[in-house]
Amino acid sequence: MNRKEQQKLAADLADTQNLLADTKRLVNMSNVDAVEKAQVAQAAAELKAKKDIADYKRQADGKINEAIEAKIEAKKNAKLKVDAAKKKEQIAWGSLATILFCCLIAYPAFLNDLWDTLTQPFMWIWNGINDYAYWMKNPYYERYIEGATKRYSYSDGTAWLLRITSLILVIALIAGACYGIWISIQYYRKRWCSLSLKVLLISTGSVIVFGEGIHSIMCINLVALLIFVQVTYLGVLIYLDGYFETKSKDRYWMRIQNQ
Repeated sequence: MNRKEQQKLAADLADTQNLLADTKRLVNMSNVDAVEKAQVAQAAAELKAKKDIADYKRQADGKINEAIEAKIEAKKNAKLKVDAAKKKEQIAWGSLATILFCCLIAYPAFLNDLWDTLTQPFMWIWNGINDYAYWMKNPYYERYIEGATKRYSYSDGTAWLLRITSLILVIALIAGACYGIWISIQYYRKRWCSLSLKVLLISTGSVIVFGEGIHSIMCINLVALLIFVQVTYLGVLIYLDGYFETKSKDRYWMRIQNQ
């Protein structure tokens, strides 16, 4: 190339280099601006996040305080209601006891039978123990001959066999009776409900008030009659439990019991 063309090429190269330098400088400036803008945006986001966290924490603390106050207030109201219910229950039981006491004073037949119930079993047990002790000392059997009852002793071997057998039977009967009574009481306590209370109050009041009339119709201990009524009610309760369970009406049956 001639000199003129070489100078033009050098000038174009210089212009290109200047353009590249300007472009590089602009790119660097744009990167710096972008980084600064990103840092500013990050700082603003962090500040907003901190503010939001503080607001949420303040709201959460407020809700926690409200919940604590509501819990304290609910406990206070529940305690007041429980105390009021206990007071009403005490008044109701006191009134019921007073009414039953007045009925007992007005109709003493039940008291007499209650005294017999408390004393006669001990006499029967004491007499039974004495008779059994006498029999254990010398086992015998009785026969009615020519208008008179005569006693005959067993042989020694038979006597000892009867002593051991009778003692085992007596212990088994006592244990079985105690176990049966305990099971019945536990089941009665487990199945206690409003219906049980109503049946108990109605049966007790009826036996006390109509005791004299019951004695005029039949010779029966009123306490034994009351126990019989409760045992009968317990049997009916067991039957109805099974009946409503088979009919899938447990809720209906529970509603009836707790009305």
